[in-house]
Amino acid sequence: MNNSIFWYKLAGVGLLSMGLLFSTGNTAFSSSKQTESCSSYKESPMLADKVAAGLLPAVGDRVPDEPLFLEVAEQVGVYGGTMVDTTGGNRLAEFRHYGYEPLVRWSVDGSKVVPNVAKSWEVSDDATTYTFHLRKGMKWSDGEDFTAADIVFWWDYVESNKDVQSKPRGYMVVKGEQATVKAVDDYTVRFSWSNPNGLLLENLASPYGVRVVQFAEHYHRQFIKGLNPDGIPKAMSDASVTDYTQWWNSTVGSYGKQPEYNNPARPFVQAWIPREPFLGKEQFTFERNPYYFKVDTACNQLPYIDYRQWVLAAETEIQLAKSLTGEVDISRVNISTPANRSVFYENMKQGDYRFVAADSADMNVANFQFPENHPDEFRASVYQNKNFRIGLSHAIDREELIDVVFLGQGEPYQVAPRPRSPFYSEKMAKQYTEYDPELAADYLDKVLSKKDSEGFRLRPNGERFFVVIAVNKDFKSDWVDMMELIKGYWEAVGLETVIEVLSDATSTSRRGAPDNDIGLWLSENGAGRLPLLAPNDLLGSDEDLEWKKYHVSEGKEGTEPPPKVKRMLELIDQIPLVAGAKQNAVMAEFIELVTDNFPRIGIALPAGNYRAVSNRLRNVPEPLMEGWMYPGISPANFSTFYILKEKQ
Repeated sequence: MNNSIFWYKLAGVGLLSMGLLFSTGNTAFSSSKQTESCSSYKESPMLADKVAAGLLPAVGDRVPDEPLFLEVAEQVGVYGGTMVDTTGGNRLAEFRHYGYEPLVRWSVDGSKVVPNVAKSWEVSDDATTYTFHLRKGMKWSDGEDFTAADIVFWWDYVESNKDVQSKPRGYMVVKGEQATVKAVDDYTVRFSWSNPNGLLLENLASPYGVRVVQFAEHYHRQFIKGLNPDGIPKAMSDASVTDYTQWWNSTVGSYGKQPEYNNPARPFVQAWIPREPFLGKEQFTFERNPYYFKVDTACNQLPYIDYRQWVLAAETEIQLAKSLTGEVDISRVNISTPANRSVFYENMKQGDYRFVAADSADMNVANFQFPENHPDEFRASVYQNKNFRIGLSHAIDREELIDVVFLGQGEPYQVAPRPRSPFYSEKMAKQYTEYDPELAADYLDKVLSKKDSEGFRLRPNGERFFVVIAVNKDFKSDWVDMMELIKGYWEAVGLETVIEVLSDATSTSRRGAPDNDIGLWLSENGAGRLPLLAPNDLLGSDEDLEWKKYHVSEGKEGTEPPPKVKRMLELIDQIPLVAGAKQNAVMAEFIELVTDNFPRIGIALPAGNYRAVSNRLRNVPEPLMEGWMYPGISPANFSTFYILKEKQ
């Protein structure tokens, strides 16, 4: 295939937009594969050997009475082998993919919420009660039964435990009321509130939903104050720790804490489990869970692959090198960029990989967030001025930027839901995207009219007004090239622009600081109904803490926001409290207000996404779906991937 044909085909596939049609009805749901059954099961030879040695029960005693049957992307796989990934050091980000086994999950194509640990569920007509039916006979990775009691334990002793965390996650609280979580029987658990919880299923399918099934009662009782009054003081003393919360976070952890996957003794439900502690290691391996609850349609217990191995590679250059030489099996999203596409193509034969198209849930390749509550009062007043943001947007030559940095992939776009989302607004997506330096200068003159002899805009005291943009080179390497162009665009209309190129670690440590300047980040969660789960991604800067403090504290703290911002914050609170047509109406009003306020500047709609996938790794569906709330690429069913035997 010649280069031109290759790029044409890849671009054609990549221009697909992800259309998520999430399940929302108040009816029971059960998997169509749930009716299948097997008289016997097959298993990996490594487990068969352990059974023969008396180290494991027979496979029929390890698979649930009601397993989850998975269809495969290509064909029934073969057992064995090791799948190799790189990790950038933020290991929880990677583990949220491999460990994506929540109560309910997204389908492979992202179109709906489907069963996972729960085989089915019912939702009351008013969305106040959710009843989940678990899989009879399902077990933790240590062979103990997984039951409704484990979910109740998570709620009572972890999620609601102020010694462990200050408050439960937001999706478990409705109008200040925490959920009531009760076991109806061993395999039925009910969540209920006095008011509707219109987004519970979608939230449980998100990366934050995995915590519901991460705490086995029989194991984690030992870490709870009231359940182990004698053992905990000794354990804390042995660890030379006096603060219980600190000890919990370093020993057990919950979502957002590294120890979560660092303990080989901890029971899990996912396909691969740790063999040894990984913290501090350059390379580490997880092995198959002998009690994994999923099987294929040929009655093979999954996963097919025996081992998952990670190699630490914090620098993007190292990650790219390992992908190009075929040392890893799937390229990371941060190096699978338009700029790297040609080098990936040139090394396909050497690296023995293929291109697999990916479809993004993101609204934009990048966005600029303005800290409207900046402690510098004049700077805050500039960032709050809509004319400033409009001027900067018109100053960007998006067509040139897309051609140069993103190799022609994408289209000029603001921070807005994707075209196939029910919340798409053409006005929101396309406003102020025209490249017009004269118009840009006119808007900026309304905010910063004074200039020095070189044409740069000044503060009232005569000093230059400049902006600082921190660029995370390890997260998105093409952002460095993008910002070099944008620096030129903005300085051409008189705004001095300083670029700070930072490592991932440094950038992460600086995010959220109240005195940060203009932020640069992805615009996530724009596909299908995802904007309902993360409306803040449309609103403004994460650094606008004072307005949010005021809203959350009902005026007791922070700074009162302007009326439009106040109303948008109110609407964000309302979205999960309603369902159906009412929910869509609330979202429509929110979209209209955000469009008018124009809080963020976007660049382009993502397109032409891809991953370089080893030719030895099979059953990888196409396109792969990517996003944060849709924790791509994990809904692709990693456990059905297999490695060709002749390539082992």
